Amino acid sequence: MSDKEYTAGDHIEAKCTKCKDVTNHTIVAMVDDKPAKVECNTCSGIHKYRSPTTKKAAAKSRTSATKAAKINKIETEWEDLVQGADPTTATTYSMKMSVKNGELINHPSFGIGRVISVTKPNKMEIFFRDGVKLLRCAIG
Repeated sequence: MSDKEYTAGDHIEAKCTKCKDVTNHTIVAMVDDKPAKVECNTCSGIHKYRSPTTKKAAAKSRTSATKAAKINKIETEWEDLVQGADPTTATTYSMKMSVKNGELINHPSFGIGRVISVTKPNKMEIFFRDGVKLLRCAIG
């Protein structure tokens, strides 16, 4: 932004959130001596002022090794939870079923899991091979 002093109603270049480009805008609101809200002269979208030169910091991406370690940790915890349990005795999942902590569940999509908590009014957390899922149930 230049050293020019702006007021509401002045025109300024800004990054438009709808157009995804730097376009001319009209200042709608000021905070102190800086534009706060602007209206795009191209699409008429009103949004916070974004300087045309501001760049976002690059987001850190997880390496595949970090992802693999997390998946291995979850699978290890799951194996510990279902160790020694007979999968043929697992109850088939239904939203209308009543469950207790520690019960073994067979879900059609997620597979075998163990109930780790039941919360009112009708939710349960089940630890499956790919992580913890919050599912619906009946309170018994």
